[in-house]
Amino acid sequence: MKNIIAKSALAVASGLFSLSASALVLNEYNVFTVANYTHGNASVGGKVFVGGDATIHGYMDVGLTLTPSSTLDTLVTVGDINSPGGGFNVEAGNVVYGGSVSSNLNFNMNGGGTVRQESRAALTTQRDNMIAELNSTSNNYSNMASNGSLDRSGNTATFNYTGTQSTAVFNVNAEDVFQQNTGLNLNAGLAETVIINISTQNSGYNFVSGGGINFTNGFSNPNPDANNIGASNILWNFYDAEAVDFMGLDTFRGSILAMGASVYGNPTTDGTVAVKSLYQSRQIHNYTFVPPSEVPLPASVQFMLMGMAAFVGIRRWRKRKAAKAAIA
Repeated sequence: MKNIIAKSALAVASGLFSLSASALVLNEYNVFTVANYTHGNASVGGKVFVGGDATIHGYMDVGLTLTPSSTLDTLVTVGDINSPGGGFNVEAGNVVYGGSVSSNLNFNMNGGGTVRQESRAALTTQRDNMIAELNSTSNNYSNMASNGSLDRSGNTATFNYTGTQSTAVFNVNAEDVFQQNTGLNLNAGLAETVIINISTQNSGYNFVSGGGINFTNGFSNPNPDANNIGASNILWNFYDAEAVDFMGLDTFRGSILAMGASVYGNPTTDGTVAVKSLYQSRQIHNYTFVPPSEVPLPASVQFMLMGMAAFVGIRRWRKRKAAKAAIA
């Protein structure tokens, strides 16, 4: 009977691990907004999905690091694409919209793609499915038990992980991380993925970061090396924020997940930006988030697994016992 319960627990746990590791939108898109997206003459390295209307000031470069393709939808906008003057330099793929396009908007399709209109209802359904996935992802990560610590010494704040699991989880307050003139360090140890859950409760769910914040040791290089796991393996989950203003930050290393927040003043970002709405004024580089293969489960889920496994195991044991009795 012990073997039956153990096998049942493994099956249930495997299902939850796969659910927790699901973050496909974060891996596919460089920018995702639930609602509107305002672009201020900057660039995005990868794909963009706008859940509302897109407003472009000046020129936007999109798909800079993608392979040119006529089958790739690089910029998708559920609503309208507006511009007081300017346009797009699309380096790969197509532009898709569900509403209307400003008559004075220019499209330079340098990657062999086209501009086309699709059903707004179909695009809305696609958006809503991705919103559901991202909300689930944010909720799953925010409920993970912390297994790392944030240690501050003077103007240096260090994320320290000394465990043996492949995913490091930090549950911290925004004010403890983004203080004025702070150098941020990361010691990821053996971790392959870092999840940083940021609460903005102390600032009333609306957070304005301090200026002069620098990403230093462990965050200094967007690509993995001997002392750095890489920007694609770091996720900042602003799970309870309603508004985030990054003010004078020059660089942000890792993906930003803030499904309930309007985000302003974004720094040059190495990672995916998935938010409620976005005003972009700096570059967003195509280091899309690679979800972990597994994440630590919170104690409540562990107890649930044990209960479910015991229930399933006992039922199987009783069926086998009844079958043997019938044969006898």
